[in-house]
This record gives sequence, structure tokens and C-alpha cells, in this order.
Amino acid sequence: MTAKNRKTLGMWFTLLCLLLGFSDPAIAKSGQQNRRVRGTVLSITDNTPLEGASVRIQGRGRSTITNSAGEFSLNGVRPNDILVIAHLGYTTQEYRLSGTQQVRILLVPSAEDLEEVVVVGYGTIAKSDFTGSSSRADMEGVEENRFTSPLEALQGRMAGVQVITNTGEAGGGITFNVRGVTSMSGGRPLIVVDGQPIESEYGATQAGMDLEATMTAIPMDPLAGLNPADIESIEVLKDASSIAIYGSRGADGVVLITTKSGRAGKDRISYTSRLDYNTMPKYLDVLNSREYMLRTNEARENMGLTPTYTEEQIENPEVDVNWQREVLQNRYSHNQQLTVSGRDDRTRYMLSGNFSDQNSMIKNRGFDRYSLRANYQRNVSDKFIVSLNANMAMMNRQFGLQSNAGAIPNSSVVMTSLMWAPNRRAYDEEGEIDDQFANNPLLISEIVKDHSRVRQTTANATLRYNFNRNLWYTLKVGVNDNYTLRNVYHPRGTLAGDAANGVAVRGDNWNTNYLVDNLLNFNKVLYKKHRINAVGGFSYQFWDYKSSSMTARDFPSDALGYYNFRIANAPGIMRTVYQERALQSVLARGNYAYDRRYLLTLTGRADGSSRLAAGRKWGSFYSLGLGWNLHNESFFKADFVNELKLRGSYGVTGMERIAIGATQATFTYNMVNVGDVIIPGYVQSDFDNPYPTWESTTQANVGMDVELWKNRLAFSVDLYRKRTTDLLHNLQLPPSATYSSYPVNMGEVLNEGIDIEGNLSDILRGKSPVKWNAGFNLSVLRNEMVHVGVLEALYGQHYFAGGGMLLGQPVHTAVPGGPLPSFWGYKTNGIYQNADEIAAGPEASTARPGDVRWVDVNGDGQITDDDKTIIGNPFPDFTYGFNTNLAYKRFTLSMAFMGSQGNQLLNMNSWILEANSITNAFTSTSRAYEGAWRGEGTSNKYPRLTNDSPRLSGRFPDWMVEDASFFRMQSLVLGYTFHLPQYLGASSLRAYVSGTNLFTITKYSGLDPAINAFGHSVLNSGVDLGTLPQPRTYSVGFEWTF
Repeated sequence: MTAKNRKTLGMWFTLLCLLLGFSDPAIAKSGQQNRRVRGTVLSITDNTPLEGASVRIQGRGRSTITNSAGEFSLNGVRPNDILVIAHLGYTTQEYRLSGTQQVRILLVPSAEDLEEVVVVGYGTIAKSDFTGSSSRADMEGVEENRFTSPLEALQGRMAGVQVITNTGEAGGGITFNVRGVTSMSGGRPLIVVDGQPIESEYGATQAGMDLEATMTAIPMDPLAGLNPADIESIEVLKDASSIAIYGSRGADGVVLITTKSGRAGKDRISYTSRLDYNTMPKYLDVLNSREYMLRTNEARENMGLTPTYTEEQIENPEVDVNWQREVLQNRYSHNQQLTVSGRDDRTRYMLSGNFSDQNSMIKNRGFDRYSLRANYQRNVSDKFIVSLNANMAMMNRQFGLQSNAGAIPNSSVVMTSLMWAPNRRAYDEEGEIDDQFANNPLLISEIVKDHSRVRQTTANATLRYNFNRNLWYTLKVGVNDNYTLRNVYHPRGTLAGDAANGVAVRGDNWNTNYLVDNLLNFNKVLYKKHRINAVGGFSYQFWDYKSSSMTARDFPSDALGYYNFRIANAPGIMRTVYQERALQSVLARGNYAYDRRYLLTLTGRADGSSRLAAGRKWGSFYSLGLGWNLHNESFFKADFVNELKLRGSYGVTGMERIAIGATQATFTYNMVNVGDVIIPGYVQSDFDNPYPTWESTTQANVGMDVELWKNRLAFSVDLYRKRTTDLLHNLQLPPSATYSSYPVNMGEVLNEGIDIEGNLSDILRGKSPVKWNAGFNLSVLRNEMVHVGVLEALYGQHYFAGGGMLLGQPVHTAVPGGPLPSFWGYKTNGIYQNADEIAAGPEASTARPGDVRWVDVNGDGQITDDDKTIIGNPFPDFTYGFNTNLAYKRFTLSMAFMGSQGNQLLNMNSWILEANSITNAFTSTSRAYEGAWRGEGTSNKYPRLTNDSPRLSGRFPDWMVEDASFFRMQSLVLGYTFHLPQYLGASSLRAYVSGTNLFTITKYSGLDPAINAFGHSVLNSGVDLGTLPQPRTYSVGFEWTF
């Protein structure tokens, strides 16, 4: 090669290197090759971060997923690269990169997801087309509060929905009414979880509830096995247009619970842990030992008897025990949850496991739950979709006996701790619980065994076939299975145990509910202005009930408790029950919307029930709903109004809640007389009764929905009138009759009221870094018993049928013109101050100064049962609630408040603690002792201290019915979210502190104004009797998301 050629080759090589150096990013611009772009993906509607959005470089294969804050980071981008951002429910967007390294992308909801929908029976419907009345609660963050049941989380959150706990123990029963009480058999709404009806009748979740008079147990909440953290939302349907599709099952309202499914994006794992500290919100102010002994002596002296205690004993008491603080203690609880979820274009799933250990404030009592949920949906093809929803829970319940209305109130742990004498020892010299006196409160909580094991399984499988995008068929099969085993043992040292040398009770209950739904849905817009949404089909449900129980007495030893019935010397009665029933239904609903302005909903359902006799098995139910979207009219020019809808509905639903076999003749095996010979045989115990038919509830509703200033303010107002006729009631026959009772249709009850709900969104709209939302609700309800058929009145249970507590009469009634129920007793007019007042009254020969002055209501000059009258009303004048949520950067703060005004509570504790009749070794409240009559003008409420039996002449006074209006801070949660580096393998960590039932403002003197001891019985509601209050809970927790 010549020198010239070598020079030329060298020049070209140098030029090539220069070109490569400036043109190849790997050599000349490696910084550009490794350039990183960061960004945030938000929703254009409210600027909320979109988690799980897919971000990829078009044509390059590089991609990533946004985290919970909507943030992403992507390496290896080049100038002019195009990012493709996609998120389920939003329109896919392309974004061309320029020189910036920080981008902000706003996604627009897709047209089909832009419109809000309402969950209704057997489907969903566009909110703008909905003509009914419903309330919705999103359950986000519910796991940050101590709510064992999802129903507890609804307290104060919905208009027209009243949720009252029957006990402060976790897992205990809940009174749940939607727009008042409609039936004497109990106003329990139908609960549907992911399309599967849940057995909410209390017999399904409580075994052996009334096996022994001293062992009455508050029923379990039927949703105690459902973990609140698994729930996405709860929709409560309230008017006829929305509930008629459920026919005879929807008369008391319908609760639709939707559980969570996987979110779009990568698979997600989260672990949540919460530690609770539960405290008694209040203790009653009762007497100490010195005051107790002074009170006892004073009562005996007033009766001319010798004092019991000496001055030395009074001034230097050997024992002074506060039994409430010994038995009712602050306790720790905890809740743990692990969730795995995911979603792509064809599959979504969610798997969660939960363990909740909730210790009762009653010593040695508590509730724990192990639950597992699996939700799965798969789009097998464009035609077939399959899904499975399953939940299984195992629960253990160590129950603290409460609210016993029988002859021995001190079989209740709570009641005994309130009334037990303070000068009795808690422990003996060896440090053991003192057993000198039966039913020492500590003995009851320590040695009485009351253990229930509960298994709840709910599962359904769904197959959907799409004929096209507008028409599809759905087959759903499901099961709801409940099994409860309850074991009870009262050993010696308790009243029940001492009377029988130990008594054991065992009861089990197995209830299963099967469901098959065949549905055809149609949803289409015709000719741009005619939208039709329709569903029709058949439904079949079958229930079987199996139960058994047995008792045994007189055990040679208490060592084995209920584990060995065989050694008992006195085995009791064994009972077994097997029942089944079925409900067959045909249903249809059609919704029509013209030009998004005029709305029509027609609903019909026919139910055939095996509970009723031939010829009356089928009932037909229907509704009509009308609506007018006034804001869509061309003449409507108010730009600040986003929605103004007027709507109305009318319809009929029903109920047939009577005992299985109640319309049939039944026979019982017994000993019968045949001439002069007694032989075993079958005797007719109930007669054939073909007459009971469906209860019928007719409801009219008019309402208005308004949204203003781009949905910044939204509210709804509903007025309703609900009338139930042909009430089903078990009519009691006189003792001389061959049969004890039989079901009849009798009576009518009316509920009418106003529901108001509203929301304020993005209150500080603009450039404020603080996001602030709020919600409020108000309900006004009037309940009236219109008539009670052939009777003058109905009455509740009898209280304290024996002993020094003797009352032996009901304190509830249902009479025409009053609510269902009313409190029933005697009116009082203070205290007799002197002999002249007594001489002028109706009890001149029996009363003494210091006695209660009873009102002669009927004016016949004497005090008799005919003077009993309505003395109170458990229904509030109105209820209300409001909540607020604030977010600042990574901080969040939420608060919820609730209240009730005008309701009264029958404080049955006062019958024992404030009657000032010292007939037993029980204490008193300080106010009753200090306020006792001790001479003319000293008191005009509390009577003199006496040893009279029965107390207060066996009359229940009106002053034991108290104003139970209250205002409560229901919950508070303060949280902070940490965004973690990706190399830690976790996307976020949220930490929070929270409180539940933080304070209550009320005039009620008892432990809790928001309680309903016998809430499972309509005719006995509104009572506080030895009832554990809701705890005040302080919690700390975290959620770690991977």
C-alpha cells in the first residue's frame, strides 16, 4: 500500500470514529441512552392518583406500573419517544416526550365508565336512570377502626337506617331497622353478599339461646363471620321501587354488600395489623361499703327494725370492693390481615385471610374469628364469564351473660357487678375467689363456662353467557351454611349450680340456605334516545334447619363441666328438631329512560312459600317508579346545577315470617288416658290453620336528587309513607284451651318520615394543598300502631317473676295510636310529703310519707292495673350523622359523628339500683341513696329507704324511663403514608392511630344510651338491663403494601 493510500485510509478511519462518537448513543451520548423520566398519572375528574396504570414506550418494549401515589419512573427513554398510558376504566393516552424529565399525565374516564352506577337487585343501573331511594357507604379504611361487623360501620352514616348494638361484646347481636319497624316478628332487612342472601334470622346463628332461664344469651350478629376489610361498598335499598324485586324478602329493606376484587395492574400483596386498647367508657356511681351499711341501717330503722351494722363496722369497714372495676376491665385486642389481589384484561382475583382476637371487657370473656375469603372472575372468552365468591369463618365466643329478664337478675355478670354489695370479699385469705356467697361476680366470670363455636360458610358460583354486548344469561348457585355449638356449665358457687349441684346445657344448630338463580339481562340504547335496562328470571331457595339440645343436673363433681353428661345423676330432656322450607319466585324489572330526561321503572315478583297453607302460598308484589331529569331539559339554563332529578315510587312488598309448620296440625308423643289406663301415644298439639296469609307493606316515596357546582355539593331528600297490614302474630290462648297459641293476621303499623343525605366534595377547590370532603345525613321517623286486630293491646315479656326483685309484669305494649312498642307502666307525681297529701290521694289507707305518689289515671279513686298507661317511646324524633375527611400531602384525617334526639330508654337497672327497697344484699346508686326522701321537702323523686317487698308495690314508675338522646364521636383516624424505595420490595407503608366511641354527650344515667338489650324482640326493645356498653377503643396500626 502506498503512502498516499495509507494517508487516505487513515483519514477515512478517523472520520468514521468521529461519526460514531457523535452519532452512537452508546459511545458519544451514553447519558442520553440512560436518561430517566419520572411522572405522575392522575384522573382528570378529581386529580386523584391512579395506581396500577401501565406506562410503556411505544415500539420499544420498555414498561412500568404506577404505584399507589400514581407515580412511575422509566429508564432508557429518548427524545421524541412516545409513552402509552393505559388504565382500566380510562381512555388510553399517548404522550410525546420532549426535553423534560418530569411529566404529569391526566387520563380521561372512558365513556362507558364515566357514568356512576347504582347497585340494585340482580344488577346495576345508571345513577341518572335510577328512580328508587338508596344509600351507599364506601368501606375504604374501615379496617382502621374496631368494627367486628360491617353493620357497626354503618352507624350514623345513612339516613333512614338505624343500627343499635344489643351488647358491647364483639360479635353480639345488632338491631338493624330501615325506615322503622314494620312487623311484630322483627324488622330485619334482607342481607345479600355478592348476590347470595345471608341467613339473618337469629335462630340461624344462636344455639341453645333459651335452654335455661338463667342462661339467656344475646344472639350473634349474622355478619360476625364477614371481615369488614373485605368489603368494597354497602348499598341499602329503601323504597318500593328498589326492593320490590326481592318480593316477600324485601319488606324491611335490602342490604347489598359488594366485596373487593383485584385492582388493575401488577399483583398486590398487603399486610395489615391493628392493636386495640378497649376501655370502659363509664362506670356507675354506686355506694362504697360505708355508704352501703348506712343505707341498710336507715332502711331497717324506717321499718322499725334493728340496725344490721354497728358504728364501728360502718366507720372501719373491713372490705370495700368496687365490683365493676373487678369484673369489667380494660383489655387489649388485635386484628391481622393478609391480602393478595390482582387483575388484568381477563382475570381478577382477591384472596384474604384474617384473624381477629377481640377480648371482652368482661373478665375471661371474648370473641375471636378466623376467616378466609376467595373472589375470582375469569373472562374465558368473549362469550363466557365465570366467577366464584367464597367466605369461610370459624369463630369462638366466650360469652358473658347479660340482660336476664327472669327471676334471678344476678345470673348476669354485668348486672351482678353493678349491684353486688361492696362489703363482700372478692378474694379469701389464700387469694382465691371468695365463694362464701353464691354468684360472686368474679365467680360468674371465672367459673361459669359459656362457650360457642360457630362455623359460617358462604359461597356462590356464577356462569354468564353473553349472547352479545346487550343481552346475557346468568346462572348463579350458592349456599349459606351456619353451624353453632353452644356448651354451658354452671358449677357450684352460682345460684343455678347450687340449686342443681351443677347444671350443664348443650345445644347445636345447623342451618343451610341454598340458592339457584336463572336470570336474563338486557341493556341497550335504541335510536340514541331510548335506553332500556331489564332483567327477568326465576329464583329458588331452600332452607333446612337441624337442632338438638340436652340438659343434665346433679353432677358428683364440677371438674369435667359439660364434657361428661353421662356422670350426671339427673339427665334432663333431650330435644331434636328438623325443619325445612322453600321459596320459589318469578321476577322481572324494566327500566326505561327517554333522552336521559324521563324515567320509568316497572318491577314485579311472585313468591310461593311453603310456610303458608294451600291456596295462600303465592303472593304477588310490584312497584312503579317515575323520574324526571329536569336539568337535561332545554329550557333549564342554570349552569351551576349538574343534576336536578325528581322521582317518585309506589309499590307493595310482603312477608310470611311465621314458624315452619305453624299452619299444619301437629302431634306430640305423650302419655294419655284411655279409660282407666294411661298409655303412651300421640296427641294433637296444634290444629290445622289454613288462614294465615302474607303481611303486606305498601310504600310511597317522593324524592329529589341535586348536584351543584360541578358536584361540589350533592344532596337528596326523600319523603316516605310505609303502611303494613295483616301483621302476622302468634295469638296466645287462655290456659284452659287445648292449644297454647296459633298464628293469625291482625294489626296494622304505619311508618312515615323524611330522609336527607348530602356530600361536600373538594371543599377547598383550587390551589389549596388540602383536600377536604364531608358528608351528612338526617332522618325523621314517626311510627304508629294503627290497630291490633281483635285485641285491645299487645304486651311484651314479663320481668323479674319472683324473689325480692318481683315485678312480674310486662313493661312494653302496642296499643292503637302509640308506637310499636311503647313503654308501659304507672305515671307518678313525685313523693308523698305528709299525711294530708296521702289523705287526699287514692291510697289513703296504705301509703306513708316518703312513698311514691302514683297517678290515678282513670280517676276511679284507687291505683290498679287499669291505671297503667304509655310512659315512654323508644323511637327518636330524629337521628343524624356527619363525617369529614381531610388529606394534606401524605397525611389523612377522618372523623365521624352520630346522634339521636328524643328517644327514650327503659333503664331496668334502676328497678334494682334505685327503687330504695333494700330487700336483698344489693347496693344502690349514689344518687338514689343521697336523694332518698328523709322528711318533708327533702326529695320529690326517690322514695324513702325501706325493706318493703315487693319493691315499689310491684309497679313500674315512669321516672325509670329516661331521655336517651345523645351525641357521639363515633370514630377518628389520623394516618400517614410512606412511599418506599423500590429496592425494599414494598410500594408503601401506611401508619395510623384511631379511636372509636371517643366521647358521648347525653343525659342518660346508665352506661350507654345507644344500647338495646332485647333488640331481637320488637315488643321488648329499648331496654337497658345489665348490658355491657360499647367500649371506648384506642388503636394503632399499619398497612404494608408490596
